[in-house]
Amino acid sequence: MKIILFFIFYLISFVISDSDVIPLGYESHNDSLVIKYNINENYYTNISFLWNGKSRYDMSFNCVLNNTIRTCTLPVKESDHAQMYSEKIIACTENNGIFQMCGLKVHLLFFPSPLIISEFRPKTRGGNTTLSGYYLELQERLFVEFENHYFDDQFRWAYGLYLIPDVFESKTPDRINIKLDIYPGCGYRTIVWENRETFNFTYQDPNIEKIDINQSTLDITGTNFYNQSIFVSVKIDNNIIDPNDIISVDFENIKLKFNYSDPFSSKLNVQVGCCDYWSNKFQITYPPIPSSVNSIPKLKGGLLIINGDRLTSSSSNNNNISVTVGDSNCSIVSSSSNEIKCNLQPFSNSKLNNSPLIIVSINGVVNTNELLLNYDIPYITTFSQVNDEIHIIGGCFGNINSTQIQINGKQVLNQIKSINNDETILILNVQNQIYNFNISMESNSIKSNEINVDVKMYTRINEIPSVGNKLINFTLLYVNSININSIPTIKILNEKSNQTIKSILTNVNESVVSCSFLIENNCGIINYEIEIGNQRYQSSFSYESPFINNCNLNSNEIVICIGKAFGNTYNETSIIISNQSISIKKEINNSSYESISFQMNEEYNILGELYLNVCGLSSNKVIINTIPIFKNISIPNLFDKNGGDIIIIGKYLNNNNTNITIECNGEEILEKEFKLNNSSTSLECNIKLNGPNDKNCKLLFNYDKNNSNNIVSTFNLIYKSPSINQTSIINLKQGGILTIIGNDFYYPIDKVTIISDNGNGSGDNLNCDEPKFINDTMITCFIQATNYTFNNIKNGEMIFINVSTNGKSGTSKVFKYLTQSDDARQYSDARNIFQNLLLSILIIVIISLFISNI
Repeated sequence: MKIILFFIFYLISFVISDSDVIPLGYESHNDSLVIKYNINENYYTNISFLWNGKSRYDMSFNCVLNNTIRTCTLPVKESDHAQMYSEKIIACTENNGIFQMCGLKVHLLFFPSPLIISEFRPKTRGGNTTLSGYYLELQERLFVEFENHYFDDQFRWAYGLYLIPDVFESKTPDRINIKLDIYPGCGYRTIVWENRETFNFTYQDPNIEKIDINQSTLDITGTNFYNQSIFVSVKIDNNIIDPNDIISVDFENIKLKFNYSDPFSSKLNVQVGCCDYWSNKFQITYPPIPSSVNSIPKLKGGLLIINGDRLTSSSSNNNNISVTVGDSNCSIVSSSSNEIKCNLQPFSNSKLNNSPLIIVSINGVVNTNELLLNYDIPYITTFSQVNDEIHIIGGCFGNINSTQIQINGKQVLNQIKSINNDETILILNVQNQIYNFNISMESNSIKSNEINVDVKMYTRINEIPSVGNKLINFTLLYVNSININSIPTIKILNEKSNQTIKSILTNVNESVVSCSFLIENNCGIINYEIEIGNQRYQSSFSYESPFINNCNLNSNEIVICIGKAFGNTYNETSIIISNQSISIKKEINNSSYESISFQMNEEYNILGELYLNVCGLSSNKVIINTIPIFKNISIPNLFDKNGGDIIIIGKYLNNNNTNITIECNGEEILEKEFKLNNSSTSLECNIKLNGPNDKNCKLLFNYDKNNSNNIVSTFNLIYKSPSINQTSIINLKQGGILTIIGNDFYYPIDKVTIISDNGNGSGDNLNCDEPKFINDTMITCFIQATNYTFNNIKNGEMIFINVSTNGKSGTSKVFKYLTQSDDARQYSDARNIFQNLLLSILIIVIISLFISNI
């Protein structure tokens, strides 16, 4: 059809006469129509709308020439719009102000386009759709041409026209709103007017109204979908689903495959796209489905266990999960895909609702089903056998005084041993002859469910056997009546032979069997299996664990440990000191159940903890009681005014030094500190004892007044002699105070002497009088004015000076004296230095002035 129309327009273009009007362009406005022409072209001056050859409506153009372009404007009043329709339009024309003709037929091919005044968005289903605007019916239109931009659309080649149904059948047609019969479609389309100008529009966007969630499909209901799946897409959480999962499409319904398999609750956003135009986001939820919950005591509260599906969050954070029971929050303990555990606080008011609603919220998604919590309904979930006790597990068991037990349908008394405070564990006093029964209970006048309890045979050892005890006594509980007269046997499972031993003594009391077995050479943990008839029971028992009373090291360096259950063969017993194992075969000298001994070697850490391992059982840990062994004393350095250190050499020394006494010059030294090295072979002792007099000392090791075998070691404390580092310089002719700097000076200072022979053994000495002790590094003395000179000492040469204090003497070559000539020479030297300094300053000033004048 488009080709035909184009051909018609093409032919028309060849039959245009000289009197026809060929515009350059058009403008359509609410109050005017504007046509532009070249300066030499014919143009409309008047226009008339004719209808049925009877009615006529005339309008005039106002034309203005601007250079080479003539603009003609047709004013349009509001009342004109209703009259601007016709079967035929004629016009009068001019050319440069010269009349050309009247009655020229006006083709819409050369006339302004309609002006659309409201949004035009047809439904995707198509059908009659109103198009609103001005100048739509200047001439009778039977169709409106359009372009389809979607090449795969089934309506692409459907005539290429939008029909105008019943356009002139009405006696009072609406000239502003016309109906178009629109083909089904979606997305972007274009209307092509007669003058080849276009109007673009889009079909209405798809809209989702509801989504029905089935087990593996989604049924989407809404408006403005499309019935061709090639143009339809579905997004779920911004992910476009596989087109092959779309089952069917229609204008109001889309069905697609979607199997939500995640184990957690969530919200999902769904969108439908038609020709790439997307719908609103519609949220669907996969809510948690709590299906069952246990009962708890209302006045005690307790742990709620909610079972169901999708009971967890996609994250591991339980903060996204909440449970409310009525108006109360239940504190989350844990969650999984099919279970939530939470603690609910007790209600103090027993009159509150006894069946509150449970609401589970996960990531803001709330369950839609109804689940009620029924308080105080007893229930039994399972049982457990703990040794010879039967534990019934469940909830709302009440208390021991009000709860009734039914065994095999009959009420029994005095069978409840205890009920825990949470009412979740009930311990039975089961009669020994009953080993298989059905149990239920009644609490709060409500009867629980019933479960079957199958009690297994249980054995217990009557007392912990001691090492070496061969006769072991057992008690067998819950023995079936058919097995009661059978002879029990025991098999030791940790023996390679798996020997079976029969009971040597058996006693029967209802379903309780007492039996005794002779078990040879065992200790530690014994795994066993007892069999009587067709009943078997596997368990283990332990022999008495080793216990150490004490371990002592004697003078021969042998460690002797006293205790019990030490084992009876070397292979069964090992000794560990500070995690170091001792080879028993090489070092045990004597072994019995009560004592064990071994030789202490250098590589063992005697100060570490010692314990025994007997057949895998560990004893208590003890510290070996040692006797320190003394060897000798070492004094690494001379003592000074603060005292000094001595080192005691030996073995097995420790910091507990109350058994070490030091006496110097007959007096016990109280101010002393000990420091033990890591190997316990040396003990450093810091003695605070002032000098300078040397002292005769003795060490009493492990001293005991009543013991004549005390170890006593004598040693001397030697103090450092004074040392002289430097002195002040003094003029002998003037005399004065001499300051001496050094170390290890003591009070009082006996004598200070300047030695004139300079170490040659001849000549006189000069005494420095009135020596005074300032501190241990400084003393002073006074030299009388004298004319004495040291003839054999060269000028500037150092002279020996000696300091004596408390019998200690120190000499150093550090003294230097001045004569009168020395003073004069020093003055002359100073004057020369000063003159040279002034000369240098003068030269620098002259050079600076010279440079500044350049």
